[in-house]
Amino acid sequence: MLETIPLEVRVRVDIGAHQHRVAIGLSSGEVLEEFDILHRAEGFDPFFARIATYEQQYACSVAVAMEGFNGYARPVDTMIRARDYRLYNINNLKLARFKEIFPGAAKSDALDARKGLELFPLRDHLPLAKDVLQEVAATPEENDILAS
Repeated sequence: MLETIPLEVRVRVDIGAHQHRVAIGLSSGEVLEEFDILHRAEGFDPFFARIATYEQQYACSVAVAMEGFNGYARPVDTMIRARDYRLYNINNLKLARFKEIFPGAAKSDALDARKGLELFPLRDHLPLAKDVLQEVAATPEENDILAS
């Protein structure tokens, strides 16, 4: 008996210092779109609006994978968690090892974003891929209060 996996909107963000490359797809494997966003408020608003459009269109949950949790990913990571999207940190050391074993085309932000979508289904079948995508647990509200 085959287990059916619920449909999910999957987002891969390739983090940069000033702009980020985004790929949005579905757990069915379909890539919906790719685009760049600025690392400023005027870039974040359209980013979340596009995700919300797909979330509503497909009536499903959202998972976001990005490297650089904290660091350059701030405040995008905090905004993702505030929307109750599942957030995954991409472990760069494990990703480098993964790429050694499964080499691909030359590195580019666009390729990294698109190929990053492939990590979602692979994590269920390859232990190394599972190590690359690490779910970020929600922090208790007390932590936010103590940090401010």
